[in-house]
Amino acid sequence: MAAALFSLATTAKATVVDLTSGPPAQGTINGAIFAASDLQPAGTGVFDPFLRVEGSPTEQGYNTDGGFPFDDKPPSNFQHSLLLSSLTEFSISGVEYYKFTLDANKSGTSNHEFSLDQLQIYTSNNGAQTTTTFNPDGTLPLGHLAYNLNPGGGTSNYVLTTATGAGKADMYAFIPVSDFVPAKYVTLYFESGAHIPTSGGFEQWSAATRVAPVPEVTPVSVIFGFVGLVVAVSSRRVLGGRVRVVAGRNIRE
Repeated sequence: MAAALFSLATTAKATVVDLTSGPPAQGTINGAIFAASDLQPAGTGVFDPFLRVEGSPTEQGYNTDGGFPFDDKPPSNFQHSLLLSSLTEFSISGVEYYKFTLDANKSGTSNHEFSLDQLQIYTSNNGAQTTTTFNPDGTLPLGHLAYNLNPGGGTSNYVLTTATGAGKADMYAFIPVSDFVPAKYVTLYFESGAHIPTSGGFEQWSAATRVAPVPEVTPVSVIFGFVGLVVAVSSRRVLGGRVRVVAGRNIRE
């Protein structure tokens, strides 16, 4: 009886964010905002990925200069360390966020859905880590844990997105800047396949940075439930500073 009640309580606390309907679908898990994307083009030549992973029926990986742990996919110019100092800050309803973009890929003519089952983001001064040994709580010893989709391990919280292949991004993840501590590098670990098996091509992640911004040519999701607050990043190069989202426009300060 006690075990059954515990199981029900655990299920009740699980959060699923479904973005498969496209913009303006959005939701929050543990303080992060996840929003549907219709960013095009989003191929490798313009997407500027820092992490690419490919595996089936599950996959996992994290960006590093140390090699290709887990299911990380070469070459190294698309899978490498990421400088914390390079990230652009976005102000949404008075809160500062860093922005990460997922381009998911699934083969076939139907069932193009992808489940983000684990997302952990770390900061550290080591950009060449290679560990594949997990801590008892499901984290990795990669530095300060800035964000965890599923604290304590497991995959009960997850984000469901489209997976329409290279050329169109599928999801934005906005992580609060306040969760990060000063360090040189950011390491993003993710896992997929627990809820929807992975197949087809690789998944890739990029970050909105001052030196290599993701070009966006169409308005995207309504963020945090405020109608009319639309994130839209110009295709022009961002030269630096903080980006403030105001009435659907990005104002560089």
